[in-house]
Amino acid sequence: MARSGRRPLEFDVRRIDSNIGGGSNATTSGGGRVSADAEARKQAMIAAAEAREAKHKAKTKPVPRTASTEKIHLKGKLNATTRQRPQYEVSESEETKRAIAAVKKAEQNDAESLGYNPYEAKAMTSGQARTATVAMTKGEINAVNAPQKLGGGNAGAPGSVNAPKDPTGDASYAPDIPIEFEHAFTTLVTSNDNNGVVVKSMGIMRKLIINAITKGQQGNLDDETSSKFRRVRLSNPKIKEAVADLQGGLELMMIVGFQLSDSEDDGETYLVFPPGEKGPEWLSGALARMESYENGGS
Repeated sequence: MARSGRRPLEFDVRRIDSNIGGGSNATTSGGGRVSADAEARKQAMIAAAEAREAKHKAKTKPVPRTASTEKIHLKGKLNATTRQRPQYEVSESEETKRAIAAVKKAEQNDAESLGYNPYEAKAMTSGQARTATVAMTKGEINAVNAPQKLGGGNAGAPGSVNAPKDPTGDASYAPDIPIEFEHAFTTLVTSNDNNGVVVKSMGIMRKLIINAITKGQQGNLDDETSSKFRRVRLSNPKIKEAVADLQGGLELMMIVGFQLSDSEDDGETYLVFPPGEKGPEWLSGALARMESYENGGS
C-alpha cells in the first residue's frame, strides 16, 4: 500500500432482508429468499382467484328453503282460517219441497209417455232428437191423430204403404229426374263462365230433343223427312258451339236418349235418336227444367 502511493478502496457489504407481502419466511425452491416483486405477483394471483370464486358462488347461490317448522306453522294458520269461515245452512221450506216434487213428477210422466227420459244426458242421432222435440212440443203422432194429407183423399196411418198410382191414368204423375241428368245439367251450368252461351245452348238442345221425339217419330221412320230430325251432325258449327264444345252438353244429350254414331257415307260423327222411341218417362220434367233455366230460373 505504501509503495503504490494510492489510497486503498474500501467496500462495505450488507445483507438486507425483505418482508414485503409474504414475510421473512418466503423462500425459493433452492432455499434462498424470493424477491419482493415475485411475492407481490403471487399474492395478486391468489386474490384474483378468490374474487372469481366468490363471484361464481354468488351466481349459483341456492334459493333458501322454507324450514319444516315454518311450513307446519303456515299449514296450521291456513286450517285455522278455514275453520273461521262462516257455514251457511240451506233450509228448504215446505213450498220449495212441493215444487221440487212436482217437477220430478212431471219429468217422470214425460219419460213414461215418451218411452225414454228426455232429461237424461244420452247420445242419440239427429233423427231421434227431432222426434223427441216434436213429441215434447206437438205431442206424439199415432194412428188415431195422424193428419190427413193436404188436398183431401184418404191417407193411411203412419207406417202403412198406399198402393202405387198408375202413371198412365194420372196426368199429374211426374217421375223423378235421375241423378245422371242432374249431374250433366249442373256441369253445363257451372263449368261455363258465359251464362248467355249456356242459355243459348240450353234452348238449342231442348229444341233438338223435342224434334227427335215428335217430328222424328212421324210418318215412315225410314224416310229422310223424319230421320233428319233424329240425326245431329256434331261438325255443324252451330251444334259444335252449343253442344260439343260445352262441358256437360254431350253427356246431357246422351242421357235423354241420343247415341253417338259414325257415318260410313261421309265419315261424320252424329248424335242419333233411335226410331220408335219417345225418350225416358222423366223426359218431360227434364225439358221443363231446361226451359225454366232459359227463362231465368235455375
